Amino acid sequence: MTATQVGRGDLQVGLARLIHINALACDLNRVVDYRTKQLEVRLLASYLDAPSACAPLQVDHQAFVASSRHIRSFVTESSGLGMLTAASEALFAWDNTAHALHSFDALPGRMLTGYQDGGVRPDLLFHLPGGRVAGEARGRHRRPKTLLPKQPLAEQKSRLQELALWSASHGDHAYFMSWVWIGRSGVAVDIFLPQDERWDDALDARWKRQSEGSQWRFPVRDRRRRPPEDPFGQMPADEPEPPATPPTSDALQPMMRVPAAARTQPTADPLSRTGRMVQRLYDTAPELDAELADIPVRGTWVPADALGPAQYEVLLAVLAEQPPPQAGVRERLARAEGRFDACLDGRLLTVVRSAAQPPPAWQDLEQVLLRPA
Repeated sequence: MTATQVGRGDLQVGLARLIHINALACDLNRVVDYRTKQLEVRLLASYLDAPSACAPLQVDHQAFVASSRHIRSFVTESSGLGMLTAASEALFAWDNTAHALHSFDALPGRMLTGYQDGGVRPDLLFHLPGGRVAGEARGRHRRPKTLLPKQPLAEQKSRLQELALWSASHGDHAYFMSWVWIGRSGVAVDIFLPQDERWDDALDARWKRQSEGSQWRFPVRDRRRRPPEDPFGQMPADEPEPPATPPTSDALQPMMRVPAAARTQPTADPLSRTGRMVQRLYDTAPELDAELADIPVRGTWVPADALGPAQYEVLLAVLAEQPPPQAGVRERLARAEGRFDACLDGRLLTVVRSAAQPPPAWQDLEQVLLRPA
């Protein structure tokens, strides 16, 4: 495998949104219970820390290495989903308010025929104007002092090859992978893209502009004309047969390596999922004498104190019905002014606040999260 490093930079990852994604990441065929999701939220927020706006995402490394492999895997993999979604924004300008996002564990029925049921598959499916892009989230604990390896490791190459095979079996499906590293010096992520004509050509020039403070975008070029009536961009019936052999491993290259930075506001809303899981969460959540935009809300605040005194308190709440249109991400950031970090994705609401501060009023949340009537 040949690999070309294009550049390095910061990747903004909201702490509330990272926790929020974990709350939505489950198989709809399994039992969903609010209490278990709240326990996971409490545990994840106990290990992670975002001390100030735009500060690097931190992990309690001493507690992390002292934990069982299962707990370390949970923290790493949960962080990986947040990094993957943030990477899709940085690379493709993915926006939850404009573009759909699905988990491969919970694809709507109309999409199931387009993808294999078993075997290797990515984690998330991003819907973009140019077509679908599959995303794979991976991560590991890194023991060496240097957080990022100098070259792709064997396990990264192996997973990339598996994704290449998956892509070939699905009509050369576009994909990318994020690989989170957690170590004594912090948190970072490798992001890999295969060489593909769908990506924008001027990669180096775009990286230079990103280094100067501009946005770095790699729009997906649609190589197939899709039926305009198909909201999910499914391939037409006359789609050419996939190639008989997978793309060679030489076609895989890491696009950037970024120290993962977190801030106390979200960068965007996470997974857009079917309503079944959210309804199950609502049915099992405790009653809460509160309303958001006149919509009843269930849930409760929980301290992130699994490892000692809580730095944060987290609210995982579910609305009884869909809320009014939400404000844009940048508008929310400006409105919140660093007082709290909140994500509202459909009916699911996640709020992270400092344990030293009182909880925000519901009116404050409404003013930050929702568009003016």
